[in-house]
Amino acid sequence: MACFLLVASIACPSLAQNSNILWYRQPARNWNEALPLGNGRLGAMVFGRTGEELIQLNEATLWSGGPVNRDPNPGVARYLPDIREALAAEDYEKAAQLTQKIQGLYTEAYQPLGDLLLKQDLSGEVSAYRRELDITTATTTTRFSVGGVTYTRELFVSAPDHVIVLRLRASRKGALSVTLATRSPHPGTKSALGRDDLSLNGKAPVHADPNYVRYNAQPVMYGDSTGCRGMRFALRVKVQGTDGSVSTDTSGIRIQNATEATVLLSAATSFIGFDKCPDREGRDEKGLAEGFLKKALSKGWESLRQAHVVDYQR
Repeated sequence: MACFLLVASIACPSLAQNSNILWYRQPARNWNEALPLGNGRLGAMVFGRTGEELIQLNEATLWSGGPVNRDPNPGVARYLPDIREALAAEDYEKAAQLTQKIQGLYTEAYQPLGDLLLKQDLSGEVSAYRRELDITTATTTTRFSVGGVTYTRELFVSAPDHVIVLRLRASRKGALSVTLATRSPHPGTKSALGRDDLSLNGKAPVHADPNYVRYNAQPVMYGDSTGCRGMRFALRVKVQGTDGSVSTDTSGIRIQNATEATVLLSAATSFIGFDKCPDREGRDEKGLAEGFLKKALSKGWESLRQAHVVDYQR
């Protein structure tokens, strides 16, 4: 009953012996049921799907817009007498309309970075499915069996190493074949950087209008002729290690006939401060993402995970 009251809109988690583990017998049907992970800057929502996994990504500084006039609505004091008069007359509708004239600008909108899509070659019915979030280690695990093979996916978001780490494993040698692809709701370009490295570079909207307040046929706008607004972002996906074969083009990274593989994701934006233009004055987001990736590549799965757990539990 308590579970129903708390999470009536989502699948109820099963009760494990370890009360710090939330586990489920089916993949997430929507965003609300996905398992959340993050390090304070990078975030991931893990859906736990089998044949076509979806991991939604964000980065804390990726917003629409750019710097604005610090005093966007001067002279608002002249409306105060009329507002007070309307309130005294209990004409609350008029008071509300006048109050809108003294408000500042609406905030810009927090933006999704994009998605990591994992398509796995599977033939047969899925059994023994389980996905879980271990709150003691901030790690998600998705495990299921197909055709006598057990597949395991583990993911965490490291704060000390600034990367998302994904490990894929199969219980039978050479039984793992997957394609890793990226997509974003924002305009951008994809590039293959070698046989095991994929990049996605894009730009957030210059403005997102609050169409929940007023109708706008084009509430999300891209392109700024001044070169100021429109925050840039970079996403990198790289296979750190696998015993299978790897190839990459702009459609994705293909891992074939593997038993296991470790994949690293890094991301960064050009955000440089609330009062600076994120486009022409912004940081080198590609260089930042490259730097995070290079540092993490010098470590293996166990080293990355140990540093993550120690940092998370302190």
